Formats: sequence, C-alpha cells, structure tokens
Amino acid sequence: MDSLQHKTLKTSRGFTYSYYVSNPAGAKQTLLFQHGFPDDARLWDGIVRKLTDYRLVVPDLLGYSGTSKPTDPAAYSYTGQTQDLVEILDAEGIGKVVSVGHDWGSFVAQRFYNHHRDRVEALILLNVPYSLPSESPPDLKQINDYLEQTIGFPALAYQEFFITDEAPALLKAHLDRFYQALHGSPDGWVKKLWGARGKLRSWLVDESQEVELLSYAQNPELRRTFIERFQRDGFEGPLCYYKAQNSAVQYESDKTLGPDSLVVQVPLFFIACTGDPIGEIDLMGPAKEKGLVPDLEEVSIDSRHWSPLEKPDEIAVLIASFLEKRFPSH
Repeated sequence: MDSLQHKTLKTSRGFTYSYYVSNPAGAKQTLLFQHGFPDDARLWDGIVRKLTDYRLVVPDLLGYSGTSKPTDPAAYSYTGQTQDLVEILDAEGIGKVVSVGHDWGSFVAQRFYNHHRDRVEALILLNVPYSLPSESPPDLKQINDYLEQTIGFPALAYQEFFITDEAPALLKAHLDRFYQALHGSPDGWVKKLWGARGKLRSWLVDESQEVELLSYAQNPELRRTFIERFQRDGFEGPLCYYKAQNSAVQYESDKTLGPDSLVVQVPLFFIACTGDPIGEIDLMGPAKEKGLVPDLEEVSIDSRHWSPLEKPDEIAVLIASFLEKRFPSH
C-alpha cells in the first residue's frame, strides 16, 4: 500500500475505518477491494501495484488492523458494513465502483452490490462464488453433516472451532502454528486440516510437527507482520465474521433484501481456484440455476485459497482484461 494515500474515517455507526486510496489523472474505473479472514488491506499489495490506471479504495475491513474491532457479532451485519463502505466512498466523492472481494470480503463485496446497486458497475469475486441468502436460520453442525454426506467431508468443520469461546485465545497463543495451518503446501492440506472436525485445534496445540509452506508464505516479512499484527490485535474481531454468519445476524440482514436485488444485473467475474475446495468453479452452480448471474464470466486459475498472495500478477492481468473488455469506452 506504499504507493497509496492512507486515510481514516469515522462512520455514522461510530466505527473508525482505516483505508488506502489512489486517484491517478485520467483514471479508469474505481475499484473497491475487500479482503477476508485473517487478512487486511495489504492482502491486495501485489495486485494494486499492477493496476495504476485505476482509482483504488482499499479498506481494512471491520475488525482488522487500523479499523475498529467491535466484539459484538451484530456490528458485522452486511447491512451495517456496506453502509460504512458507502460513507467512505461518499467522503471520497466516488459514485460507482467495481466491487472486488476475496474470502469473507467476497461476501461483503456481493452484499455491497445487493444493498447498494446504484453504487456498483461490476462485481469481481475471488475464491468465493456468489452466494444465495439462507432460507432458514443457520445450523452449522447440520450444514457440515450434510456436506459430509454429499461431498464426503465436512468442508466447514473449522468454523465449528472458530465460533467457540476458546478460539480467539488459542489462535493468539499459537500464531506461528496458525500461520502454517493457513499456508501449508502438501496436497490435500486444506481438506485434511480444515475439513475435518477437531483437526485445526489439534494442530495448533500439538507442536511436535511442522509443515512445508507454499512458496509465497516462505517470505519472512509476510510471516513476521502476520504474527506481529495478531499479537497486537487478537482475533476477537475477525472471528465475529463466523459468529455473525452462524447466528441470526446475517440471516436477518439478508432478509431485508428484496428478490430483485439478488439478481446481479452488472458484469460479474468469478476467479475460481483449482486448489481451493471452497473456491472451485462449479460452486457457482446454484446461482446460475436460479438465474441470478445473467452476465457471468468465469475463469479458473491454479492456486490455493490465498490467491491474491499466490498469484497476484495473474489476477491483476485478469482483472484489467475483464474491465477493458466490459468498459471499452474508458
């Protein structure tokens, strides 16, 4: 983010946001980048440095780094978060944006469109496809049981740990172990550790084994800044994303959306990843079947879940090519 200007804004909800902006002369579209767990604005470093022709807005989302870190999951409702982002755009004098998201930021980016369609001219989602609102209050155990029956493993097993009272302290006490859990390189690592009940917690507390890291994660600076950030900030805020999703918070927020707002009437670009069990290209299927993504373009790249860290150059080229094709007059 060194080439962007750093700013802060206190929103009408009383939260202070840290964000980065650029406004080059003759800029093309404005891109709003929304990171996920457990990242911050710097997730996008390798991508935004390649997109210098665009106006950029890159916030630390609620719960992270220089932004406020409320510990009440209700504060993380999509209704509230997307309004916060509107206020940042208003403060910058920005009308429409291309809403870009990865991981939980993909959900925020989607709901930013759903709640504020007049502010979005395209939607770009990394690893997490367009997701339909739940038709009933969530039951995480039931969801994982269903996934185990249908795809052979409980893909969201790690979330059962993340929503426990002990998770924030355990993660903070074993930061290097958690870093390895996030970025381990063995084939099937994600499914083995994250898609099996109890395995992630066991990995954190059992320090008898190490794992080889993916090449990008071997960067000592990335590892150091991750550990320092969470030694300082803790996980109480970031884990609220999981608590809000697996309680009534996001269910009630999504109930405020009318059926028309769920149809994505702007160009949508989904960047799927072959090495990510929750980011595969066929996961867009339900939205396609319901006719919610009529102007969809998809591509699949060879990457694990943290694609902005693993393949930033490739993603930057894909984003620029998509925008040049869809907005040729710019």
